[in-house]
Amino acid sequence: MDETVQIIDDVLREQLNATHVEIIDESYLHRGHKAAGGGGHYAVVVVSEQFEDVNPLDRRRLVYGALDEQINGQPKRIHAIQIKTFTPAQWEEDGKTA
Repeated sequence: MDETVQIIDDVLREQLNATHVEIIDESYLHRGHKAAGGGGHYAVVVVSEQFEDVNPLDRRRLVYGALDEQINGQPKRIHAIQIKTFTPAQWEEDGKTA
């Protein structure tokens, strides 16, 4: 697992008590795209009880808040991120297991 992916995984599990995290590094899809300030492109799936009774926009805000240092800090590890969030119940309804 690459260092940035490991950091993202650790942060989401620690700060959001995520029970399941999937991270896909999509940076290869953006070859030749010069990201201002560096950082890669990622897609994440996060399953957390903290998303219970939280609307989708606020769920994303929770994820952005948890990853703020990786998005805005130095070094800038994340340039772009696609986020999908689920509660444990929603994750199970989709037939997936954490």
